Amino acid sequence: MNKTFPIPKYCFQLIFLFAFLAGHASPSFCIDSTIPDDPDPGSETEFHNAVRSPFIERADSLQLSDSKNHVFMLDIGSEALLARIHLIRAARRSISIQTLIWSNDEVGRLMMYELIQAAKRGVKVQVLIDHVASEKNLELSTFLASVHPNLQIKIYNPIGPALLKKKIKPTLMEKLYSLVTGFNQLNQRMHNKVFLIDNIIGITGGRNYENAYFDQARGLNYKDRDILIMGPVVNEMSASFNKYWKYRHAYLLQDLFDVRKSRQQGDFRIWSSRRGFRLHELFTDIEARASEYDYLKQHFTDNLQEVDHAVFIDDAPGKNNKKWFGRFKGAGRITLELAELVGKAKEQVIIQTPYLVLSDPAVKLFKKLLAERPKLDIRVVTNSLAATDSWFTYAASFKQKQLYLAELGFLLYEVKPHPDDMELFMPTYAKLLSRELTPSEREKYQPRQTIWDGYMDPVGISDTNDTSEIKSSSMKKEESKGKPYFCLHSKSMVLDGEVAFIGSYNLDPRSENLNTEVGIVIRDSHFASRLQAAIAKDMEPRNSWVIAKRKIPLSLDEVNATLVRISRIMPIDPWPIRYASAFELLEGRDPVPPQHADFYNNYRSVGSFPEVSAERSDKIFGAMIFKTFGDFLTPLL
Repeated sequence: MNKTFPIPKYCFQLIFLFAFLAGHASPSFCIDSTIPDDPDPGSETEFHNAVRSPFIERADSLQLSDSKNHVFMLDIGSEALLARIHLIRAARRSISIQTLIWSNDEVGRLMMYELIQAAKRGVKVQVLIDHVASEKNLELSTFLASVHPNLQIKIYNPIGPALLKKKIKPTLMEKLYSLVTGFNQLNQRMHNKVFLIDNIIGITGGRNYENAYFDQARGLNYKDRDILIMGPVVNEMSASFNKYWKYRHAYLLQDLFDVRKSRQQGDFRIWSSRRGFRLHELFTDIEARASEYDYLKQHFTDNLQEVDHAVFIDDAPGKNNKKWFGRFKGAGRITLELAELVGKAKEQVIIQTPYLVLSDPAVKLFKKLLAERPKLDIRVVTNSLAATDSWFTYAASFKQKQLYLAELGFLLYEVKPHPDDMELFMPTYAKLLSRELTPSEREKYQPRQTIWDGYMDPVGISDTNDTSEIKSSSMKKEESKGKPYFCLHSKSMVLDGEVAFIGSYNLDPRSENLNTEVGIVIRDSHFASRLQAAIAKDMEPRNSWVIAKRKIPLSLDEVNATLVRISRIMPIDPWPIRYASAFELLEGRDPVPPQHADFYNNYRSVGSFPEVSAERSDKIFGAMIFKTFGDFLTPLL
């Protein structure tokens, strides 16, 4: 942060709350401000007995032998959901889930319904959810706190005045009080993603619980990655979960003041049947296959890969004990361990991150690497402005592009929102594109009413055919608004083709210093090769743009580079002509790196912000404003 401009201590909290909710958070428990329906109970199939599972059988066999860890990469969203639903149905003793976001959409309700069924058959279910990313729904929270004693939900670090009772839904005044007085409470969030079954099978990675993380959303879908693992490392994951579960700032849902009061008054509904969870028939195939032993064995467990060495790394609850601005320099365990791994790289560093904003220590680390090993190959793939869900974080990255390319030697790629390999990355794309919008999606994407709509056929002037055509035209407009597109959300790294990392960690100051993070480091050349190939697919010209130095006429490149550098180190960055641009491979030409002599012959510039739709031109305006004036907020991104 630039010390020339001192900022009141509450300014950071205020702007962070706006930024976090605007850019990251689909709310836990409630994405569309609705709650499940409560129809008359019907005779529906409930899962009262654990299903037979090839996962459980394999994990049990590993428990009997001192074996290595076995892993499976979950790169396809629908497969990641299928694996979770099956494992919940197969659990015999315990289920433990830790996440930042749990939304009240179809995926969130399906997961919660399945967890309730597991609790009813005697499985101990524990769910730990961060508080800030939640739009609080008191009635639904009260139901979940009451549905079954085997289902326990805790809220991590709920915001609210320390001297008052914690609530799932604080009042406006309580929120404002926290903004002014509770920097650590507001800004230190739990970004961990952990999923454990019977403490013998684990999943970690980037996915929260919402339609968009499992290829189930019209509109934005997150291109994400989890790793499913069984073996000794699961014990480390379980120990980490237990640390957070017992943390002094993790509160049982039923102990929150407003939830306890609501339970005592009994003024909440009970959802007693599957139909009440309003799944809108989105998961017919997934739910059927979730109990098909042969399919699961053939598709998943037969393809588990044994790896040489795996270790789970995590931050301590609370991240660090620094106060106020010390939080921006208080890197946690996972930051230090990843920095140490990167610092040992000899030939190549491959990074995949949704957000790319380097802190001063991160810049120093890469500069040191480049000075010691000038030929080190550093490749980074991240979101373009068109793909990102956080334009203000992209703006900070946009400001740093000259640093990445000219000073740190990065080969930089930005993913397209509609990659050519969309159907490879999302096999359900065609089905998703053609399915009807859900009620919440319909409300989101329906065409805005114009002043003339009130005058359409007020007394039945139009005949039936005309009305049908009008309705059909309206539906087509509505459907086109919800075209699925990708936002990169995978957090992965490969070093020298030997060491691989998959987890929740973004390459930004918030993951470095504020949010708690987790991940798995695997030392195995075969696995690292598979992960690197998956990341390389995202870097291909058909799926990403190459970011390179802008070619300016009249040999003014260096003059512009100097002005960009001066502007970048100023508190306000006014220079409008940027150092870099996105480049697209010309048809019939061979891909080459930006340093190659033929690069500008083989590629054409598509500008700084390609494929940003006219409807989202606010992204461009916001990014440019933030790039110019928002430098002091970078530590919060």
